[in-house]
Amino acid sequence: MLTQTQRLFAILALGIAPLLVAQCGGGAGTIAGTSPTSTTPPSPSPSPTGTPPAPGNQTSSLSLTPSSIQGQGQPQGLVTLSVTAPAGGAVVSVVSSNTTVARVPSAVTVPAGARSATFVVDTSTVQAPTSVTITASYAGGTMTAALTVTPPAAVASFVVRSRTRGAGACVMEENTQELDCVLDGSASQGFLDAWVWTYSTATSQLGHTARDAISNPQISTKCAFLQTATGGDDPNGDRYLRIEVALQVQDKGGTRSAIVRQAVKLYPNRQCGFSY
Repeated sequence: MLTQTQRLFAILALGIAPLLVAQCGGGAGTIAGTSPTSTTPPSPSPSPTGTPPAPGNQTSSLSLTPSSIQGQGQPQGLVTLSVTAPAGGAVVSVVSSNTTVARVPSAVTVPAGARSATFVVDTSTVQAPTSVTITASYAGGTMTAALTVTPPAAVASFVVRSRTRGAGACVMEENTQELDCVLDGSASQGFLDAWVWTYSTATSQLGHTARDAISNPQISTKCAFLQTATGGDDPNGDRYLRIEVALQVQDKGGTRSAIVRQAVKLYPNRQCGFSY
């Protein structure tokens, strides 16, 4: 007959035995009505991938080629959208800040599926460099580009003409000791506002600036200037002094041309102590 204490130990032994068997790998290792304990390994972290650019990250733009052009030239405009144009195309409005100088189409269409389209700018002749802003607008956004329209290039051209000796000559008049020739720069090109004349001998140089295309030599030290010149003989046997006349013209924008030069025969006409 089991005592109360023995009965208690027997009950405890019956409850613990199956657990010990399972942990030691004996028998089926399970208790009826239960499942074996299992550990699920953690899922691997996903491989990092680049973040695709969000639509519209690219910016729309407007460019002009060239951005500086002489009047009457036709620069090309290029509109580039941030995204491809939808079905039916994207109509981009275009305006000029000075339609007298630069004219643009009212709109340009970017074809469906494309991102860019071109257009032509018509420019007018200007007297001085003029800046114009071209603006393109689409879907609430605006793009701008600057255009500079320049005047025709200044080009110097002239003739020296004596009343008595013709082209390429000057004669010193009696008594006044003035030269009878005119400096004619009217063949020069461009929107000009100054004719810069220079006349030189072998060792001396004088000159003046005129606001008109035609003027006369202005030699303040006439005799002293001529004394530095070297001489020559023309086909008729008449002796002369060699001088060089140069012209540089300036347009209304302050840009000067290249200098052009001509050799001129100066006949002293027995003035300033010359015997011929």
